[in-house]
Amino acid sequence: MNIVYRPMHLSDVEGVWELFEVLKAEKAGVSFTEIIDKRELNRILEDANVFLYIAEDGGKVISVLRGSRGVDASIKHSVLLSAATHPGYRNKGIARELTLAGLEDMKKDGVTLARLYIYSDNYASINTALRLGFTISGAVYRHHFNEQTQEYVDDIILHKLL
Repeated sequence: MNIVYRPMHLSDVEGVWELFEVLKAEKAGVSFTEIIDKRELNRILEDANVFLYIAEDGGKVISVLRGSRGVDASIKHSVLLSAATHPGYRNKGIARELTLAGLEDMKKDGVTLARLYIYSDNYASINTALRLGFTISGAVYRHHFNEQTQEYVDDIILHKLL
């Protein structure tokens, strides 16, 4: 594998959309599956308060990271992160490396705090966040209904100072 980690460009929309389609087909519980169409993806990419990064392997988009900061001018210092990786590339440290690269870039733009909300049954993502230096700072009780297990799960809230 020759993986490149970089900011997303308009020319990447098709490849990112292909990844989103894979995530939708597997019914992944990530916010990217809620993006309706490529036009919405383009609008998100053009938003100055959103940071988008990709990992690609041989030109194929295999992972995506989004950092969204508040639209209020007083909330420029923090971002809410979302990440997703193609099922065939998971457990290889790709999301971790993409997150590190993205956070470093966002820090240059004045971001000083990153926040994550991770379902409490998503052990791999929680462990990745902890290895990246995030700290558990709270939970939203019974925030999500897991269709597969037919149980409610909490949202674990994590923070990292940059």
